[in-house]
Amino acid sequence: MKIYCRTRKSHRWNEDRFINGRNYSIVLDGATPLKISGQFNEARWLVDYFKNNIKRHSGNIKSRLSKLCQDAYHNLPIEIKDEDYLPSASACWVEWNNDTIDIGILGDCEVTAVTYEDEYFRFYDDRLRVLDNIALNEMVAAAHKHGTTFLEARKYINDLLIKHRKLINKPNGYSAIALSPNAKICERAYSIKRDNIKTLYLYSDGFSQAFENLGIYKTHTEMFKQIESVDAEIAKIVAASFSDPNCNKHPRFKVIDDITVVKIDF
Repeated sequence: MKIYCRTRKSHRWNEDRFINGRNYSIVLDGATPLKISGQFNEARWLVDYFKNNIKRHSGNIKSRLSKLCQDAYHNLPIEIKDEDYLPSASACWVEWNNDTIDIGILGDCEVTAVTYEDEYFRFYDDRLRVLDNIALNEMVAAAHKHGTTFLEARKYINDLLIKHRKLINKPNGYSAIALSPNAKICERAYSIKRDNIKTLYLYSDGFSQAFENLGIYKTHTEMFKQIESVDAEIAKIVAASFSDPNCNKHPRFKVIDDITVVKIDF
């Protein structure tokens, strides 16, 4: 087995993390709270806390993440711990034994499995992406209305983005890591047989931008059928992102996002 990991920050802080253990791998994509303290980067603190403390608890990954959500709630160094002040995160993970691979998805992180017959299976939860597409359509409409670039029009949809963020772990919303003294993990779960899996990819939405938003590939399958290397694909994403600095060609909320990928060759 070979595991290759790559992460690229988009700005000063990288709010993504990868975690590898004896029989598991995890990708985390942190999100800043709706109200920031101004004292530190809460999203970065959250993903660092999970990475540094994942071995504190035993059990499967779901159980560990649930306990870490509770621990992090108590240890987050802020006074006000209302929901708006708490960071959150998307995540994906795989854990394997001799027979099976269990997969968990929260938010817009994903897992792709490649078989020895070159079949490509995508494991994801599209609920957050559906909400994002609603917001992107509103952003494009606002840009046309106000005569701005698409990126400049983001300010006109802030209320909608806040409304969507408040749907974390709620009906008609989406599942994500959220800090709470009674936290529960409500992932989209999958289980597959291990014997026919050649490669697994775990990645944050900065990587799936290649086929979701940037038009580098038309579909997920097209990307993974021809993937050269993780580094080469990240380079394509970076080039495409900065060639569209106003997000007019490919509407999105920011020019480029943090990108994290874990590749596991069994």
